[in-house]
Amino acid sequence: MATGWLRGQGLRRLELLVAAVVLGAFLVWSGAAMIGARRHLKAAENAFIAARTTLAGGQIAASLHQLERAADDVGAARRRAESIPLSLLRPIPLLGSPSAAALAAARAGQELVMAGRVLARASRSFPVSARAGLNGHDLSGFHAASLAVREDLTGADRHLAAARRLLSGPASAALPVVSSPARRLRAEVARVRRRVTGARGGLEVLSAFSARSADLRLLIISQDSLELRPTGGYIGSFGVLRFSHGTAALERYDATEVLPEPQPGLIPPGDLAPWLPKWWGLSNVNWWPDFPATAATAVEMFKRQGGGRVDGVVAITDPAIARLIGAFGRLDVPGYDQPVVANGFQQRVLYEVEMKRPFDQPRKRFLVALSNLLFQRLFDLPASLVPGVARAVDRSVAAGDIQVWFVDAALQRLVAGTSWSGQVPAVRSDFLMLVDANLSASKANLDIRKVVTYRVRRRHDGTLVAHLDVVVEADSALDPYYNGFLRVYVPLDANLVTLRPGQSDDGRAPDAPYRVFSQSLDVRSGSSQRLSFDYTLAASTAPGGQYRLTWLRQVGTSRDELRAEVAGQVMRADPARRTFTMRAALAPNPIAEFVRRRWIVQRLRPPEVGRE
Repeated sequence: MATGWLRGQGLRRLELLVAAVVLGAFLVWSGAAMIGARRHLKAAENAFIAARTTLAGGQIAASLHQLERAADDVGAARRRAESIPLSLLRPIPLLGSPSAAALAAARAGQELVMAGRVLARASRSFPVSARAGLNGHDLSGFHAASLAVREDLTGADRHLAAARRLLSGPASAALPVVSSPARRLRAEVARVRRRVTGARGGLEVLSAFSARSADLRLLIISQDSLELRPTGGYIGSFGVLRFSHGTAALERYDATEVLPEPQPGLIPPGDLAPWLPKWWGLSNVNWWPDFPATAATAVEMFKRQGGGRVDGVVAITDPAIARLIGAFGRLDVPGYDQPVVANGFQQRVLYEVEMKRPFDQPRKRFLVALSNLLFQRLFDLPASLVPGVARAVDRSVAAGDIQVWFVDAALQRLVAGTSWSGQVPAVRSDFLMLVDANLSASKANLDIRKVVTYRVRRRHDGTLVAHLDVVVEADSALDPYYNGFLRVYVPLDANLVTLRPGQSDDGRAPDAPYRVFSQSLDVRSGSSQRLSFDYTLAASTAPGGQYRLTWLRQVGTSRDELRAEVAGQVMRADPARRTFTMRAALAPNPIAEFVRRRWIVQRLRPPEVGRE
């Protein structure tokens, strides 16, 4: 009897061992399947990124090829998620969640593929140009295509929204093997969706301007970043684009000096007034870094200077013009022997307008002739040059070198919040923007560079303290000194710890919900000037110790080095982009942490028996 009992125990142990081996093998099999699905999702993500990049460059066939690769990989990931062993695990609570997440991610990938195909089809169907006589360019083809493509973009956005919903679960999964690729895929969906949203807004604007019923005028202001101003540079020339009954033409292009004195005049800002040569005119309207504020003033000023009604403003800097010229390769300007190329464009303009003797008559004849030729080439843009021009525009918009504002509130809403708007964003966390203005009408900014370091720390009493260090370096062969006016936009509740000589607390900015500190710049060529601002930030800047910084680069300052140091992290701003964001976990308030821990200890301490 004892022998039988022992034999039974042995059989049970053997059965348990076999079961454990089978279960272990099944789990290994499942893990291998999950890793395989993850590998396919990663490959699909790379293909999606390649498809987006090639489509942005106008390479539609290459983009479609990458989308097919992505489709193959998400299909393979879905087959692994739907087949044994993962399909057997799916109904089981907890154990089945990785399988369900992998399946959802694969379905989301398929939605992203469908969205990409729609976007590629939309890009292929859009026309590039069409002539309609000597006095304008026919926009009827653009108008019809914009309406059709808007429908495509709406369909693409539906697929992207579905992908985002499908990824919400996998991106929150506990296992990194599932959540990591899902989060990256969700970020890709978000990037594509932002592009689609921007494209839809742009098409709405294009549809309004290219309609047969349209009769609209756009003021073009050309900004010279060698003479820096808050939105990019001195406005030395201007143009008017006329969109009339389905055609577009450059109505005029001229130097701002030809405009008469505004009637009636406008009162200039107090800090600008002492530096104006005579009255305040269009050339100096961009005193505020917020482009909508500047553009609204430009519209009114242009009207008072005899320019008539305009329906919007487009600001473009010299680097943006250089990129467009680079897309064409070269421009041969009538009356000038040397062709104009992108490389060294700023120096070429400086020579033709400021340095050569004798001056052209009128002095800005080169700029006027170049701008007329550039717009003519843009109106006659052949299909082969569209990708290059599109890339040049994208880079310029990202850097703030092209900004747009419309008088009509409905049109303005289509660009508000995008890189096109040039708007100073309203954020609740920490914010920083340095705004420099060249006050001496020199071209010194060609050789001006700022090295800016921003640090935030929490003091022992819990107060957040910011330290801004600015070194302005000047090395100009043309100008013996740089005379500038620097403003620093910071959160409204910031307060200067020390008001140093030459510094001012100007209170709330007139164009954005921020406080402004300012200081004059006077830098001799071959030397530098150092400025420091120390100020406190409200505790709400980093709720729960979670700190976030939004740093906006001034247009025309790509040479400046911007660096933030917070909680041991160091991040540098990309000179090709305007906005720089940073997140960090600040050390908690020591006093509050001590009180919190003491409270927890008191609450968790067991009651003592036998004592009153």
